[in-house]
Amino acid sequence: MNKLANPLMTGVVSRIFAELLVPAWILSANLGPAYSAPAEAPRQQLKGHLSAEMLAAPILRPVPPTTQLTLTVGLAIRNMDALAKTAEEVSDPDSASYRKFLTPAQVADQFGATPADYQALLDWARANHFTVTAHKNRFVATVAGSVANIESALKVHMDYRQRADGSEFYAPDAEPTIEIGPAVEHIGGLDNFVLPRRAGGSAGGAYQGSDFRNAYAPNMTVRGAGQSIGIFMSDGFAQSDVNGFAKMTNSTYLPIQEVPANTTGTPGIEGALDIDMALSMAPRAQIVVFLGNDTAILTNMTDRPDIKQLTSSWFWYDGTTTDEHLMNVLASQGQSFFQASGDGGPYPAGWPNAAKYSSPNLDCRQFPNITIVGGTSLNMSDNGASYGAPETAWPDSSGGSLVSVPIPPYQEGVAGHLGASPANRNVPDVSAQAAGGNIFFNGSPTNVGGTSQATPLWAGFMALVNELAAQYGTKSVGFANPALYKIARTSAYGSNFHDVVSGCTSSNYLLCAGPGYDLATGLGSPQHALIYALAGASVFPLYCQGPLKTSAGGSPLTPFKWAKQGAGAASPGPSECAWADGPPRGTEIQAGNGNVIAGTLNEVANLPANKYAEIGVFNNGHQMVSTQIVGFVKPPFSSNPVLP
Repeated sequence: MNKLANPLMTGVVSRIFAELLVPAWILSANLGPAYSAPAEAPRQQLKGHLSAEMLAAPILRPVPPTTQLTLTVGLAIRNMDALAKTAEEVSDPDSASYRKFLTPAQVADQFGATPADYQALLDWARANHFTVTAHKNRFVATVAGSVANIESALKVHMDYRQRADGSEFYAPDAEPTIEIGPAVEHIGGLDNFVLPRRAGGSAGGAYQGSDFRNAYAPNMTVRGAGQSIGIFMSDGFAQSDVNGFAKMTNSTYLPIQEVPANTTGTPGIEGALDIDMALSMAPRAQIVVFLGNDTAILTNMTDRPDIKQLTSSWFWYDGTTTDEHLMNVLASQGQSFFQASGDGGPYPAGWPNAAKYSSPNLDCRQFPNITIVGGTSLNMSDNGASYGAPETAWPDSSGGSLVSVPIPPYQEGVAGHLGASPANRNVPDVSAQAAGGNIFFNGSPTNVGGTSQATPLWAGFMALVNELAAQYGTKSVGFANPALYKIARTSAYGSNFHDVVSGCTSSNYLLCAGPGYDLATGLGSPQHALIYALAGASVFPLYCQGPLKTSAGGSPLTPFKWAKQGAGAASPGPSECAWADGPPRGTEIQAGNGNVIAGTLNEVANLPANKYAEIGVFNNGHQMVSTQIVGFVKPPFSSNPVLP
């Protein structure tokens, strides 16, 4: 039997779970007190649930009445323009509201339904024999029940139909109606006509685990501790594969969490790739996978403001503007969302059409407050020990301009540059390795890549940023694009991003990399200095602090000497250190051969304000050959005794 014939066997349909172990703010019940719609409330006729393509598909048979489905009922949101404005302002470094994120309760009070209207929705669901789950945002509720209950409550008939390619889907035979007082915007999950699609992937490459930290966050001590990474997942994963990846990379990871808890999904290569790449960059982070239909996933993500970075390697969207509101909620709450650009090369001219979110152009890449990630080909040295040669554009990476989306303010500085549109949203925003790497899937190592690889690497990188921000009492980054583009407009661009300047995304050279922003790789891939810049803390990296001794050249331990560097000062000699005016360049940070120095902060020299402590072991050619980040200092810092 075709797997799509049974919605319980697909990764698209939310599963019903036996027990709900949920916080006090969630209300669940199979049955509840009788509910009667107010006499003055007519039965609402909803729209936007069926397309001409769906209705033209031949009916095969009814969906069995006992089949269980999970739906999301979205009420009409209040002040939608104000919500979008709030999401913009809290993400804009130039706004007085920058990083003044809202709590879920504040979102509900300012934009959600009134408590009475939301309670009416919950009562309606219980009265129609659904299990209902309330959410913090107070404009979406999750309801679960049988097809028989759905048909009775919404006055529809559920049928299996046949797509043009021969596969099956289920859908109602008419637009639903609902007898309830509060205005309903959309009911998600009534069909699975538009299936989430993997962003893509290709075999190749052998980088794995810490190789990606060596490329993008060399020598960093932050590892994602105290951070969670949320993954939008439409297939599934196997904890045994995660354990196999841990053994393969000689690492230990926290057990993966699922939302909803105990949800059953079929392990897929995408799920394994997303988890393994996120952990490669942030091995101490907690991975939380979200399963279900897209509106249910986004709703559950808004319930978890503690998860500061989210990632998706799927193209999803079922046509409801409820999803757009939920993306604005995520940004308002300070949650970053990274989305793969795709593996199909340049976007077709005129795609998606000017009718935003219209069939057949439903696509999550049109949504606001989303950082879209393209792909590069990484060229590391010493078997993954260091960054190596500059990256090039990955040939299959997708990019272009979205004609349905006006150019956002943060992109106005790149308008017209290397083909970027002056009028429309340009994609991608950033990029990372997509040319392949080792993951662990189905019990064995597997090479796979694509922008599906690059995107969770960026989510892991953001976990490092937010870990550092938490250490210094600053807020999480939230929607990252305004901050990323602002940094790129400064003279610090070259020290925060790897500017990818060569390679094209297709054989016909439609999109090619070049200096600065381009439609092949966006702003480029991250350098470790970007962690400090995004964290927003006035802190500086400190390398190899004392006791200042080294055993360079095999000699016995000798005192580590201090050398002044600057105007009129000589370059440092062997076993001498220096401080610099800016963060060290990646090419200066090379793996040493055991020349690691450790110690305490009180053995560090005075650090003048606005100076970096760049301390390391130099060889006779005045080249730094060993460094290690082991802490941070906030200028000015005084030591005792004062060192020269």
